[in-house]
Amino acid sequence: MKLNQVLCLLLAITCCSAVGIAGAADSYYTGPAVFSTRPSETKSLQNIKRFGPVGMGIDLLQPAFVMRISHLEEGSPAAATEKLKAGQIIESINGQKLRDIDPRIQLAQILVAAEATDGVLKFAIKGEAAPVVVKVPVLGAYSKTWPLNCPKSDKIVRQVADYLSKPDSNKGIAGIGMLFLLSTGAEKDLEVVRQWARKAPAHTYAWYLGFGGIPLCECYLRTGDKEILANIQRWVDNAVKGQYLNGWAGRGGVCSVTYGNGHLNAGGTSVVTFLLLAKECGANVPDHALHGALVHFYRYAGRGGNPYGDHRTEVGFVDNGKNGNLAFAMAAAAALTPDGEDSVYAGARDACAMTSFYTTSFMLHGHTGGGIGEIWRSAAMGLMHDKRPNQYRDFMDSRKWHYDLSRRFDGSFGILGGSGYDKEMWGVAYPLAYTIPRKTLRISGAPPTKFSKRYQLPKLPWGTEADNAFVTLETVPDATGKQQDLSGETLANDVQFHHARRWR
Repeated sequence: MKLNQVLCLLLAITCCSAVGIAGAADSYYTGPAVFSTRPSETKSLQNIKRFGPVGMGIDLLQPAFVMRISHLEEGSPAAATEKLKAGQIIESINGQKLRDIDPRIQLAQILVAAEATDGVLKFAIKGEAAPVVVKVPVLGAYSKTWPLNCPKSDKIVRQVADYLSKPDSNKGIAGIGMLFLLSTGAEKDLEVVRQWARKAPAHTYAWYLGFGGIPLCECYLRTGDKEILANIQRWVDNAVKGQYLNGWAGRGGVCSVTYGNGHLNAGGTSVVTFLLLAKECGANVPDHALHGALVHFYRYAGRGGNPYGDHRTEVGFVDNGKNGNLAFAMAAAAALTPDGEDSVYAGARDACAMTSFYTTSFMLHGHTGGGIGEIWRSAAMGLMHDKRPNQYRDFMDSRKWHYDLSRRFDGSFGILGGSGYDKEMWGVAYPLAYTIPRKTLRISGAPPTKFSKRYQLPKLPWGTEADNAFVTLETVPDATGKQQDLSGETLANDVQFHHARRWR
C-alpha cells in the first residue's frame, strides 16, 4: 500500500464531516470553506481573540459580521490611542466592512496591507465623527518565496528572537523558545541559548523532556560545550527512568488508572527526538531504551495517525500535530544514522510531514485545544519546502492569515483560536514555520557538525521490506498503469471532500 492509498482510506473515513464543512450553502460567503473553523454566519456571538499586533480582540455579531471590540491588550498600539475601548462597534477598518470571505482572512489582509505601506489602520467607530488611527510598525510586504528571501519574514523572525532574548520573556514550555532562537542561525541568538542550556533543570515530564531536550542537544551540536553535554546526560537518565513499554506518560511515572499516566504521544514523541539527538551528541543512551522507543514510534509513520497512546494508528486527520511531531523524530533518526537520506527514517520523515498538507483544513482541532497541532503541522510542512514545493507554497499562502493574526505587538506569538494553547508558553514555538526551511537545525536538514557522533541504527527497525511502501512519497499507478502525479494538488480543491471522493 502506497502513501496515497493510505491517505485515500483516511480521507474516505472523514469524507462525511468534510462535506458538511465544504459543501454547506452560506449566503454570506461567496466561496466554499477552506478551514473547518470558519466562523458561522448564523451564530450570535463569536470572538477573534487577537487582531495580530494591533492588540485587540474583536467580537463578531449579527447581522454577519458586525465587529465589536471585545478587549484591548495593555501596552498595544490599539491601547495607545486612548480612544478605543471594549464594547465599541467598528463600522469599518481602512474603509472595509467584513464581507464575502472568512472574516479572519479579511482582517489579516487589512493588517498586512497596512504593514506593507504606512502602518496606518483607521477604525470608523459607531457614534464617533472621526476615525481612530492605530499605527503599527511598517514591515513591508511578503515576498512570493516567503519565509525565505523575504525581508518582512526576516523582521518577524527578529522580533520574536529579540523578545525571547529578554530576561523576563516567556521562553515557552520547557524552553522550547530556545529551539526557535537556534533556528534563526544568528550567533547572538546562539549565545542566549548556550547560557540557558548550561543551567536548564533536568525534567521528568515527557512534555518537558522532549520540548526542552531538543534545543538542549541542538545547542551542544553547535557549540560542543561540555557543560551542556553533562546536562543532557541528566535529562537522558530521567527519560530512561520514566520510560515504560517503550513510550512515556505525559506527566511522568508508570501506567496507572489515574489521568495523565498512560502513554501520551503528544508529549512522548518528542522524547524520541531528544534521545536520538542525545545519542548524536555522544550521551550515554542505553540501546534498549533508544531502540525500543524507535521501533514503537516508527511503526506509526506513514500508516495513519500517530495515536493518542499505545494504540493502533488512528484514522482521520485530527491528529493534534502528532504526525508532524513524529516527522521530526524520524528526521533525528535520519540525521543520526550514516545511511541518512537513504534510510527508511528519511522516508518516514517525509511521509509524516506530508500529512500536514492533507490535514490543514482541519486546523485548531485537538484534545483541550488545537494549538499543539498548529505548531507541529506548520513546522513539519517546512521539511517539505524542497521536495513538495507546490504543496508547501499552497500550505503557507493559505495559512498566512493565521500566522499574522497570531503575532503579538511585543514580538511574541500566541496561537489564534488554540484554546488553552493560545498563549506565549506555546505560541513562541509557532514561528518555527518561518525558520524550519532555513535548515539551521539538525532536525531540519543542517549537516553534521564536528561534534556529531554518528551511529548505525537498524536499517529496518520494524516490519518487512514490503512495509516500506508506507514510508515513501511514491504514488501508485492509476487505472491505466501511469504513475500518478500529485504535485499539482491544492488545499482548496484536493484536501477536502473532492479529494476523498476522487480517491475512493
